[in-house]
Amino acid sequence: MLGPLEIALGVAALLIGATGTFSPCGLSVIDTIGPTGHTGGRRTTIAACVAFVPGAIAGGLLTFGALAAVGDLLHGAGGRASYLVAAGIALLAAALEARGTRIVPQIRRQLPEHWRRVMPMPVAAALYGALLGIGFTTFVLSFGVWALAGVSLAVGDPALGLLLGGCFGVGRAIPILALAPLAGRPAGIRATELICERPGVYLGLRRSDAAALAAAALALVVVPGNAGAAGTSIAHATDPSATADALLFQRLGGPAVMSRGGPEIPLPGSHPAIGGRYVATVQGNSILLFDRATLVPLGQVPAQGADALAVTDNWLAYRTSSVGGDAIVIRYIANPAAPAPPQQVASQGGAGQLSRPAVAGNVLLFGIATPGGSRVVQRVMGTRKHRALVRSRRLLVFDPSVRGRSFAYVRADARRSRLMVRRRHAHGAGRVLLSLGRSKGVLWSNALTDRLAYATIVQPSSNDPDATIVGVSRRHPKRFHQRGPRGGGNHRF
Repeated sequence: MLGPLEIALGVAALLIGATGTFSPCGLSVIDTIGPTGHTGGRRTTIAACVAFVPGAIAGGLLTFGALAAVGDLLHGAGGRASYLVAAGIALLAAALEARGTRIVPQIRRQLPEHWRRVMPMPVAAALYGALLGIGFTTFVLSFGVWALAGVSLAVGDPALGLLLGGCFGVGRAIPILALAPLAGRPAGIRATELICERPGVYLGLRRSDAAALAAAALALVVVPGNAGAAGTSIAHATDPSATADALLFQRLGGPAVMSRGGPEIPLPGSHPAIGGRYVATVQGNSILLFDRATLVPLGQVPAQGADALAVTDNWLAYRTSSVGGDAIVIRYIANPAAPAPPQQVASQGGAGQLSRPAVAGNVLLFGIATPGGSRVVQRVMGTRKHRALVRSRRLLVFDPSVRGRSFAYVRADARRSRLMVRRRHAHGAGRVLLSLGRSKGVLWSNALTDRLAYATIVQPSSNDPDATIVGVSRRHPKRFHQRGPRGGGNHRF
């Protein structure tokens, strides 16, 4: 589900893409694939319009997705500084657009006109769409194109880059689809004259881009900090589950809670989780599924003994505990009112223990701890594919969380526990995000977003153990200096 930040940037990309269509190249495409640009008649025009759309979207995905991927490689996804830089870029572009400043640098490059003579018209239209969707291979009519490129690179979130690219490509395509079939007709001629002969229309489009970019800049400043921030400390709480715009956790001795930056929202049940379009909690021997945006109930899944959850759009994973040991169970919930039968994918008895599950898409992660060693396992749900991402005979590697291509986990020995983060397809232990001496507490359940990691610091006590959730930037690892009672051991709230 899209949050406010994604919606604001997606709308901006859509409008900026539409503005850019009214360039010499865009108008040329309208005439080329319209009825007057060939001898194939209405059927060829329809086929060319249909082919133009995926071409434009593919071009946008290539440009902004690639820039975001480069940003991810250079500095990682997110981070407060990255969002502030992106907001500054968007705000500067908004000011230039509002003033109608001349576009510099300008790319004075036309589409290859000869393609329409040497290729079938639908093929040429798809290629024209790709060039317009790329954005920088033809005339640029809005500073918004440069701004979207800068935002993609600065934020470094490939998913956000693909969203911007898709919306930009759709924006490029909409005017083409609307005007190409009218080319040569009185309505089409009037529309072209309106665009070409009245500068106020173009200026109005740019000012619409300015308003959308200003809203996106505001969202880049406000929204990423709503759910939590580096330095967040939530007392008497454990088991965080987080997205860019929401943080869920369990109050010790209290309710499950959702925070969206405002007042805390109590949730029915316990052990909350958020993912995809769902919020999920445990109530009795059932798991309750709610709409993530409205918290309207969507379904109830029987789950005897469930005490830890993870959820995505299509999958629900949960741990069950009994006197016989732990088990990880998954269910396909594309239709939450009629979920697929449960499938047990792991079990551990005796002195062994399974961690909370973590899911991203169709990827499931969980930790296994036994007297002979520990490991974090990845399984592709719906298949038999599974492998150990990290393992140790001497250290406890446990309790993973996952976000996209990265995962976090706890790596502990007798003296210190560390919150680690690593690419799922990489090797080695990964980077230390948070290091805690045993005298200060023990790191336990955690959650991962693009820019933050949340970890639970358990502070054991013989009478009343306590726990605190802290937020740590993924870009600025640190040691945590908080006084706490001396203690150790495994903990399970």
